[in-house]
Amino acid sequence: MSDFWKDEPSIEAKLQQVRSLILTSIEQSNYFIRDLLFDRVTKGGKMIRPALVIIGSQLGKKESEDEALRVASVLEMIHMASLIHDDIIDGAKTRRGIATINSKVGPKQAVLAGDYLLARAMTLVKGKKGDLESTAITNSFSRLCESELEQDADVGNFLISSSTYFRRIGGKTASLFALSAYAGAAVCSAEKYQQHLLHRIGYCLGIAFQIKDDILDYTGDAQKLGKAIGQDVHVGIPTYPLIAALKIEANNNFDKRPLYELVKNIKPLSKRESKKVVELTISLGGVEKAEEIAQKYIDRAFIDIEKLGNKEVQELLISLFTKLSLRHI
Repeated sequence: MSDFWKDEPSIEAKLQQVRSLILTSIEQSNYFIRDLLFDRVTKGGKMIRPALVIIGSQLGKKESEDEALRVASVLEMIHMASLIHDDIIDGAKTRRGIATINSKVGPKQAVLAGDYLLARAMTLVKGKKGDLESTAITNSFSRLCESELEQDADVGNFLISSSTYFRRIGGKTASLFALSAYAGAAVCSAEKYQQHLLHRIGYCLGIAFQIKDDILDYTGDAQKLGKAIGQDVHVGIPTYPLIAALKIEANNNFDKRPLYELVKNIKPLSKRESKKVVELTISLGGVEKAEEIAQKYIDRAFIDIEKLGNKEVQELLISLFTKLSLRHI
């Protein structure tokens, strides 16, 4: 497990329980699928989404803790499946230094592995169709898929608006963060106002997290990231630093607009062109603007965190936001 939670042993211990629940779920599969998914489960990342469920659950009834862990495992499995599908779309060979399933067995079997993980997640969802839990989870997953489909259909179009970008990451990333923060509190019967606050806090965290992730594509350490710098640009995905840099370039009324000229046509960019886009985005101040916007979402979340009325939960959330704010790999 990542050492991200080493300073919070109680959260780390519960995340280990979530991993165990996921492993138990996939142990029922045949050896081929089990072996494919094992590394994804045991060598995964920070597990922020299930951690949000666990943190939110601390506002409610302790006797509902097992239910919170079950929901946490469902949401993490959905997230893991989405990463498997992302790697297929991006043609990624590694993720955080670990070989992707796509690189091991090809796209056809990788798709099926991701689908299998989703199916296993759905078997853990309680309630009939129309119940709060099943509706919330399926709605969040639907938004994720819609955003992924929209992004994939528009690959190579770098001239999207900020509102389009935020709508996409709202569905792709922030909706699952929001659901995770809300679900822990809801399943453990926390006060309604706390549930609503956590939903907003999770959404703001998801937006800030995605922008920070976008920034790493320009300024991160390629070896630690497990992918080349400028990979999003190279595969045709517009992210906020580039969108901001294009706006800065246009507003400055330069005689020449080299960044715009590079990305104005919907076409694949060469590695050399991608590198130039990264350089221009940084020099124009696109990364700085992205940092500024991410911080605004963090500040919004902090206002809501102060209203939760539980010092322990507030400290855990502030610690989480602070760690993610300092991401540099």
